Amino acid sequence: MSSQAVKILIYAAAGLLILSGCVVEPATTATGGWTKEQRVSLHTRLGVGYLQQGRLAAAQEELEFALGLGRDNSGANHAMALLKVKLGESEAANHYFEQALAGDSDNHDARNDYGMFLCDIGKDEAGIVQLEQVLGDPLNEARYRSHFGMAACLSHRKQYQRAAEHLSRALKARPKNRFVLYESAVVSHELGKFLSARGYLERYFELGTPSADSLLLAVKNELRLGSKELVQLYAYQLRSSYPSSSQAKQARSLLVGNNPDG
Repeated sequence: MSSQAVKILIYAAAGLLILSGCVVEPATTATGGWTKEQRVSLHTRLGVGYLQQGRLAAAQEELEFALGLGRDNSGANHAMALLKVKLGESEAANHYFEQALAGDSDNHDARNDYGMFLCDIGKDEAGIVQLEQVLGDPLNEARYRSHFGMAACLSHRKQYQRAAEHLSRALKARPKNRFVLYESAVVSHELGKFLSARGYLERYFELGTPSADSLLLAVKNELRLGSKELVQLYAYQLRSSYPSSSQAKQARSLLVGNNPDG
């Protein structure tokens, strides 16, 4: 994958989707109290909510409380792993991913995120093993995420043609997923398919605020296509939205040298 920031967002987004589906909704019992499982669910949800908001200290507090109640709970361990990824604590993240899978080996989303995490830290072969396992599971209901994760790993290894094949499958299932569209643009650009990259980027831009990485890619891609007007347009957007970013500086250098490779 081309940007660690994007990867982390993927992990976090995945966790939010997973936990909303697999954690028990808190409900009172006949005696008016909550079971331990329901309390773990509640605090895990709170922790994930804080993680989504960027309130990392509050997220850690809630997730530590959840794990204190249910040390082996797969969802709580997965959420804590996502938090540790966000904090840049790779060793701790690895531990919690392993605990999540020890608690539930069929937690496909945790295994997906674990595979992507391993690729992100340079353990490509181990990451691919995890992703192959979840891709081969007929009970995996989010296969598009597994294809996306495999594409990210293969892209990291510069195996762009194989990555494109997995992205095609992910896009077929989720044609409006911004992460998949962006990665498809990256891979198409690397394969020299600049018109395809333009198309993916345009679809990506239609779905939300462009990232600095996506605007820089657009500048590079339009330089390849020789579209001066679009080069200037994307460079202007990049300078306006992310004036002090490294991507804006790279774009300025590209325009001075007119060199799409940087």
